[in-house]
Amino acid sequence: MHCRPERVRRAPAAFADSPAPRPWRCRDLRQGRASALGVAIALWIGAGTPAAYANVGDLFGFGSRGGGLAGAGTALVDDHTALFYNPAGMSLGQPGMGIGLSVSLDDVAIRMKPRPAGYDLPDLGNASPLIPSNARLGQRGDVTDIPNNYSFLVGAQGSFGITRLRLGVAVMLPFNQIGHQRSHFADEREQYFSNNLSFELLGERSEHQTILVGTSWMLLDGLSIGFAMSVMPRSDTDSRVYLQDPARQDLVEMTVDNRQTGATALQAGIAWQPSPALRVGAHYRTENAFTLRFRNEVQIKGFQDDPSSWPLVQDVAVVVNYVPAQANVGVAWSLGALTLVADGAYTRWSQFQNSAGETGTGFQDTVSARLGGEWAGSPGRVLRFGLGWEPSPVPPQTGRTNYVDNDRVRLGLGSSHGLSLLGKDVEIGWFGQIHALLPRDTDKERLSTHPVCAPGVKALCDEIADDTPDPATGKPTTAFQGLQSGNPGFPGWQSYGLLLAFGVDMRWRF
Repeated sequence: MHCRPERVRRAPAAFADSPAPRPWRCRDLRQGRASALGVAIALWIGAGTPAAYANVGDLFGFGSRGGGLAGAGTALVDDHTALFYNPAGMSLGQPGMGIGLSVSLDDVAIRMKPRPAGYDLPDLGNASPLIPSNARLGQRGDVTDIPNNYSFLVGAQGSFGITRLRLGVAVMLPFNQIGHQRSHFADEREQYFSNNLSFELLGERSEHQTILVGTSWMLLDGLSIGFAMSVMPRSDTDSRVYLQDPARQDLVEMTVDNRQTGATALQAGIAWQPSPALRVGAHYRTENAFTLRFRNEVQIKGFQDDPSSWPLVQDVAVVVNYVPAQANVGVAWSLGALTLVADGAYTRWSQFQNSAGETGTGFQDTVSARLGGEWAGSPGRVLRFGLGWEPSPVPPQTGRTNYVDNDRVRLGLGSSHGLSLLGKDVEIGWFGQIHALLPRDTDKERLSTHPVCAPGVKALCDEIADDTPDPATGKPTTAFQGLQSGNPGFPGWQSYGLLLAFGVDMRWRF
């Protein structure tokens, strides 16, 4: 074993999750190999898993330290979870590894307001211009549950014998299922499917894998930069269909060509510790999304002489788990045993893509804030607390669309306990969070005359134009007069509830 002196800038105890680094370390062999092994293990676990970025970490935090601080980790977190908050922070901490578990639960509701009579799509038999409302496969009703999430977190950061370098990986995997992707329409089209509403930014968004890989470099004592990336899956499917008999559409011949690739999101951060009592940090991530693209090329016997429908081409795009670009700034200030932290985030929700791949949703950019603190009441024990404000990017849904989302108040609590295990500094941590979805009441705007449903129409729209003739007689009919709408969000709804999360982890330093 070869040992050499290492120059280390000693951080105040309030900034350290474990004892301060020792001035002499055997890095070239024992520590270097341990650091490399930890990173390699985490990479191996994530290597065969489709990567994504947004998951339970976006809602509740990444690891027990960030979770207990209600997500305020931009300037403070310095282990492998810094890949989520600010990758530059890894250079301010020691090499190490960690594992953890987290659970999220809910008690939320979307309460539908009763539909008044006279607005359903009329039933004129098989000649009806649209499928009548009484033939819906799904029943309109309240939503009182979203999927719970059970996740496993493992990560490591190592120096590989280079004092100022950190390489890290963090992997968060849901272990109740590999993932959940569900598309839906946010307007009247959803009546033909679930015929219900959904929380747009909750639920399935947390049922995804997260794999983050990055590096940081300490440019000067106390000043570091970091870069990281995540990759979301992308699936492209081309199918060719031959339909011999248009009257027997259940008898088809088909070939499928599926390609699975990825879409990369990049991150960059900077962390600066100008004095033993102060740390500041900034972090930026680019947008990303999990995209499914389908292209069907259909050949129908009897249409071969019509160039407009030979072949018939159908293009469908599904975007799930869209993650907007976000910029974060944070500060951590040590007051002896107490460290106060504050984070602010600017999120570009105005670029939001819904699950149909549509933009122009009217979402608004948001500014959120998080405050927290750590209290080192006794050696090796730290108490954490946090408060956050997460405004909804969704504007009032008085028109055609039914995006359901609420402002959220976020409370966090946690602690950690240090101990020595097999000669290593080990920390056991836990956190709990509760999110209050502030009640929101939505009513559709009633107009004297509603426009006919068409691309670009924002107001609640008439699905059957008033001048549509009776398809059986060809004459005007009173059945189509006034507003005819099967929009599941009409005439309105109320949304509210609570989100809960709990987690434990264990970390050790090399």
